[in-house]
Amino acid sequence: MEHPFSGELSYGIFNTLAYAAAGVLFYLEARRKHVASEPLLYIVLGALVGALIGSRVGSALFVYRDFYVAHPCALFSPAVGGKTLVGGLIGGYAGVVIAKKILKVKRSTGDLFAPGLALGVAIGRIGCFLNGCCGGKETDLPWGVVIDGVSRHPTQIYESVFCFLLFIYLWAIRKRPRKEGDLFKIFLLAYAFFRFWIEFLRADQVVAAFGLSMAQVVSAAVVIVLVAYFCSAFLRGRSDGRHSSASGKDAL
Repeated sequence: MEHPFSGELSYGIFNTLAYAAAGVLFYLEARRKHVASEPLLYIVLGALVGALIGSRVGSALFVYRDFYVAHPCALFSPAVGGKTLVGGLIGGYAGVVIAKKILKVKRSTGDLFAPGLALGVAIGRIGCFLNGCCGGKETDLPWGVVIDGVSRHPTQIYESVFCFLLFIYLWAIRKRPRKEGDLFKIFLLAYAFFRFWIEFLRADQVVAAFGLSMAQVVSAAVVIVLVAYFCSAFLRGRSDGRHSSASGKDAL
């Protein structure tokens, strides 16, 4: 099908909707857990500022390096496009960590963000699709989207659908008992795993190392660390269970 180009306006609208949706879900989760407070608002502000900085810096370093080398002041211009989702996630995480250090908040807040982040990415990628950015490589598949006379994978829609399903899953399991911070780790693991593979279909892939894009390098690192974390937690749980059973038998 022919791509419905809608330009920067639709991109801006859907990105605004993405931030709004993520913010509303964060607030609802904070109220449900009875942790809504003024310090939490500053943590959200830290996340937003960090995400904006991280997305722009990531774009300058790994996607549009030549442009920003030639026009360094464009890094601070809101009129210039070019943002990276992975950079935004890293920057947002760093912003939360810094804000919590300043406010001396020790409790994990990642679980409050997880469902909203998934829904936000799902909505934001629709804006990417309408803007014609972040598109895929050529394909003969019947659902390919024609851009500049070439049928391409609608990778933005692939990602939007995946993240919407991920949001439904996270929202459904958010009340189950688990260690604080694990819901956010589940989001990161699922998204990083998906992002690693979807990058092979994207046309704007910039090789960083080992024939992989920077998004793939970061995603692979996240997957390895989090798989190790969950495997370790599972083994600790089994070990604790065996010790409890043994103690129970001794008591009898």
